[in-house]
Amino acid sequence: MKEKNKKMETMEAAATTTTSSPLPKSEVNKIEKLKKSIKDSNPKKSDVIGQINVHTPNKSNVTGQTDQRSTTWTLLLYQDSAPENWKDKLKELHVPFIASPLHDKDLKQDGTKKKPHYHIIVRFRSKKSFKQIKEGVCDPLGGPHPQPVFDFPTMVRYLAHLDDPEKAQYNIEDIEVYGNIDVKQYLYNHQEYQMEILKDILNFCEKYDITEYSTICNYARDERPRWFPYVTKIFRSTVDAYVRSQRYASENDGN
Repeated sequence: MKEKNKKMETMEAAATTTTSSPLPKSEVNKIEKLKKSIKDSNPKKSDVIGQINVHTPNKSNVTGQTDQRSTTWTLLLYQDSAPENWKDKLKELHVPFIASPLHDKDLKQDGTKKKPHYHIIVRFRSKKSFKQIKEGVCDPLGGPHPQPVFDFPTMVRYLAHLDDPEKAQYNIEDIEVYGNIDVKQYLYNHQEYQMEILKDILNFCEKYDITEYSTICNYARDERPRWFPYVTKIFRSTVDAYVRSQRYASENDGN
């Protein structure tokens, strides 16, 4: 029994000696190299994020305003930097445009006044790029970057801040339209809009001395289709009476 116990003690001592004995230097070097290799193959989290940011383009680079195309654009013109003949320059483009009243009562968030400016809407038949509008319209007029118009009626109403009661209000009669664009339908309610159409028709008859009902009918049919139902149906009796009264006045002018 004593001999068996002694043998076990000898084996345990041998095991302890083997476990606690230092590794050869060559083995230690192998382990250190292995640790370094594992560490290098697993970069820090910050390094990974940095690499992702480098290769992930910004949203502005993918879908930014410089890539946008639209038939309708809006731009700002500041009174102190726009050329005096800015309206003539816009007319030279031979495209319809709308100019707001001078916005000279707008306030910043801190209550100070904004620089007096105009809002301009320019409409083309085909889509134009940001670069085309910037270089062809804004730069010659000294205006900042243009913006595409996504909702035309809302933008038209913004020219007078009609839907922004907290902002300075401007007279819709001071909105100027160049070209064949009907903006009154967005500025007035239905009844007011009809009255505005009637005023336009009667003003036209007066300006060009229309004395025959057939003349205004033919003109509306061929040149102003929007007027046609008003001339021939909605306000037929009013328009007919108006042109007859002009004829009567013309015939009796010398008497």
